[in-house]
Amino acid sequence: MKRLYIFLIVIAACTGLWAQERGAGNVFDLTQFADSTKYGWKNLAGRNEFRQDLTERQKLLHLYEMDSQSVSTNVVKSAIFPGWGQFSTKHYTKGQVFLGIELALFGSAMYFYDKSNDYYRKYELATQVDEIESYYKKAQDPYQYSMIILGFASIVWAYNLFDIVQSTDSYNADVWDKIIQDYYDKPVKLTPEGIEIRF
Repeated sequence: MKRLYIFLIVIAACTGLWAQERGAGNVFDLTQFADSTKYGWKNLAGRNEFRQDLTERQKLLHLYEMDSQSVSTNVVKSAIFPGWGQFSTKHYTKGQVFLGIELALFGSAMYFYDKSNDYYRKYELATQVDEIESYYKKAQDPYQYSMIILGFASIVWAYNLFDIVQSTDSYNADVWDKIIQDYYDKPVKLTPEGIEIRF
């Protein structure tokens, strides 16, 4: 075990020496580093203009991050309660449709399942062969309807999750477009640093 530790220490030391030797031949070229033409800037004014544009875009990005919504958060919302994510992205009609369909399907499935359970209880309590067969058959159809409706409900639920990803992306794109439009159209702006007036 000691040999393994010594071997690892020797390899680490040799690697460090090799890195120092390799770096010793390279000299930092300040003129190449300071050459602004490699970034497409022809002079100092171009560089300052780029810096100002970058600063403005960072401000806009900060505003976007405050107003945009997370896709994962909306997916969790819609997974828990179908339509909730659509409500938070201001797609109210979609949210109402998903919520209404899910409630109707779930309610129908519960109705048929309850009906099936009633016939099944009667089947368990029956003593005559005719009643046993009759109640058992009557319990089967509502149970199958219940399972079919639950299958449809799960398909609608899955589509709800797919749709919330699309709705969130659409909402975030609208937020970005509104921020850009507001920023370039208004002479007085509220930025994260304060109030800005443009002439």
